[in-house]
Amino acid sequence: MAKSRRKSLFKKSLLIYTIIASILCVVFVIYIFVTLKTYEKNQTTTFIKSTIAKLDDDTLKGYLKDNNQNENLLDEYKKQINDKDIKVIKKDENNFEVELNERVLFDVETKYLKTETKLGMFSYELRDITNITPHLERGLIYYDITVPSTYEVSIDGKKAENPVKKEEYKNLDYMYQNDSMPYIVTYEVNNLTKEVDVKVTNEYGKDVSLKKNKFAYKADKNYLSFDTYDEAKEYLSSEVDIWDFAHKWSLFLTNDLSGLSHGYNTIKTYFIDGTEMNRRAYNWAHNIDIMFTSRHTLKNPPFTNEKLSNFTVYSKNAFSCEVYLDKHMVVNGKEQIDTMHDYIYFIKDNNTWKVVNIKAGE
Repeated sequence: MAKSRRKSLFKKSLLIYTIIASILCVVFVIYIFVTLKTYEKNQTTTFIKSTIAKLDDDTLKGYLKDNNQNENLLDEYKKQINDKDIKVIKKDENNFEVELNERVLFDVETKYLKTETKLGMFSYELRDITNITPHLERGLIYYDITVPSTYEVSIDGKKAENPVKKEEYKNLDYMYQNDSMPYIVTYEVNNLTKEVDVKVTNEYGKDVSLKKNKFAYKADKNYLSFDTYDEAKEYLSSEVDIWDFAHKWSLFLTNDLSGLSHGYNTIKTYFIDGTEMNRRAYNWAHNIDIMFTSRHTLKNPPFTNEKLSNFTVYSKNAFSCEVYLDKHMVVNGKEQIDTMHDYIYFIKDNNTWKVVNIKAGE
C-alpha cells in the first residue's frame, strides 16, 4: 500500500514538473519571439518604413497642398508610400532617403536616442524621427520616357519636346563622328493629375513597344534587328556595298590590295579623316610588319563561304552587321585559308557610307 502511494506521488510530481517545464518553454519561446519582433521593428529602415506608411491623411494632404498638388491625388499618394518596393537608403549617420524605383519620395532626418541589447546578441539603435520632407518638385504623378533621339514621343497626342538628358549608346562611342548616330534621350513629363497615354513612334513612323516600370518608360529595343541585308536595306537611307569593303579590307591585311602605301590609299576612302579606324589602317600600312607578311598567291576565286548576318540598324544612317568569309591563299605551295569573321560598323558621312569600327566576331 505504501509502495503504491509513493508511486502515485512520483507520478504527480513528474506531471507537475512536466507542466511547469512546458510552461517555461512556452514563456521562453514567446520571449524569444517578442524579442526578435522588437529587434526587427526597431531596425532603422523598418522603423522609417513603418512611420512613412502611418502618415495620416491630413499630413499627406498638407504635403500635396504645400507643393501645389491637387488633394484629389491623396489615394495615389497613399498607394505609393505603401508600395512593397519602397526602400530606405542611408545617406549619413542621421539622414535617410525613402525611395521607390530610384525616385526619392521623402528625406527623413533622425536623432539617435540609445542602443539596446537583447539576449546579449541582438543590438539595435533606438531613433526618433525629427523631420520628414516630401519630394514633390515634379508632382506626384510624372514620367521619365527614355528612347533614341530619332523617336517621337507623344503624351495624350501632344509631342514631347526638349529632352532633359542625352547620352551615347553604351560602348558605341566610335559611332559618334557626326549626327548620323542617334543618342539615348530622356523626356520628363511632370505635374500630372492622372495617368496619361504615352505613345512612341520610330523614325519610320511605326509604333514602338514600351516597357513601363512604375513611373519610367523605356523602349523594348533601341535599334532594329534583321537577319539579312535585303531586310535591313529597307530601313537604310541608301544601299551600301558591304562586300566591296570586306574584300578590300581582307586583301589590305595581307598586303594584297592594290594602291599606294600598300593599298592604304585605296581603303582609306571608306574611312573618316581623324577617326581611330583611319589611324588603325594608316598605322598598319606604314608599319614595318606589313613587309613581313608571308609570300603567297591568291587562288581564283579568292573568296568563298561569304555570309552577311546580324544586322543592327540604329538609324537610317547608322548600322552594323556580321561578316564572314574565307580567303584562299597559297603559301609555299600549300593552300592556306585566311578567315575573316568581324562585326563592321557603318555611318553616313557627307552622304557616303563610312566604316568607323571593326570588331572581331565571336
